[in-house]
Amino acid sequence: MSPTIALTARAYMLDGLETFMLVGGGTANLTIYQGSTALCVFPLAASPFGSAVGDSLVLASAPISSTGTEVAGQANRFILTNQNAETGLSGTVSGIGGGGALQAPNLTVTADATQTLNALVVRMAMDGSLTLEGSLTFV
Repeated sequence: MSPTIALTARAYMLDGLETFMLVGGGTANLTIYQGSTALCVFPLAASPFGSAVGDSLVLASAPISSTGTEVAGQANRFILTNQNAETGLSGTVSGIGGGGALQAPNLTVTADATQTLNALVVRMAMDGSLTLEGSLTFV
């Protein structure tokens, strides 16, 4: 039987992720990709998440507009980097119900258009696994 992590302990562990996001002197980002091609970059706030509450870490300052791109494509993965451009979390992007770590109703990203990150929540289950709940608007 695998161990379980108490709710209070999960909050402290998620606060550790926020601390990691603050490492460096640049800007933390959520970047959406098609393969190895960046489709849109969302620059996060100076303190991207703030303090965890229970099993959740909620993105601050949403919604966030993308910095735009000249490339169009189908979103299929993401990377969340800290202010030193080091990867903190990464995973797949899929349509709603498609099993991706981040799910969006539309995966098509249009070139030269502003994309929107409406919300992002990182949750930690009792077994320590992480899930993300995001709301992305791709145009």
